[in-house]
Amino acid sequence: MIYDVSLLDVTSINEIEGRWSHDDYMALLNVFEFGDPGEATDQDLKELLYMAISDFEPQIAAALILQHQLGEELNQGQIEQISHDMLKENVAEHYSDISFHSRLFDINELLYKAYNGKFPHAKASVIKVQLVPHHKTDMVVDEAIALKCLAPIINDHSVIKRLYNNQLAGKEEFVEAAAIIWYFKTLENDEYEIITSHYWINDAAFTALKKEVTIEIED
Repeated sequence: MIYDVSLLDVTSINEIEGRWSHDDYMALLNVFEFGDPGEATDQDLKELLYMAISDFEPQIAAALILQHQLGEELNQGQIEQISHDMLKENVAEHYSDISFHSRLFDINELLYKAYNGKFPHAKASVIKVQLVPHHKTDMVVDEAIALKCLAPIINDHSVIKRLYNNQLAGKEEFVEAAAIIWYFKTLENDEYEIITSHYWINDAAFTALKKEVTIEIED
């Protein structure tokens, strides 16, 4: 399959807008035993949550949020280990199971701001790209196709190409693509928005703005 790939924009962010809902803030305030916030706005709830979190020791606060958000998927030992590691390293980049990275990024962002930088600073990349197929097709562009299209304009020394070169080349099934791309949005005119870790792809990784690419599509 042949696509004309155009890189439209790459920006770095440290918070994914809209990730935490009103109900999320209320639930987490309850976890930290904060009283009734009344009719507070979401922005006020966020500030109250920072205050509530900072009343606890950092590792305890991390464990409480991890338990609330990921307690059905991680056991107590894993939660304790991650809460310890979060103070030393960016677990949204280094945790062995990449399917947790996006949620660990969100949790890290809360803790980083609540403790004014005591936790490592994590970054994500927002990438806008246009992928125009050479021939009319009913094939829906998904995370795997998008990453395969981007691969030819990404530096060969980048982490994603070193770890997933066979998948990007279509030699192996790319089941990890949906975990590498945290949020994937289809826009108009064959344009797509990708949010991923700065660790996987950042603005310095790209070697070109436009390229005609041929990718292998799995049957």
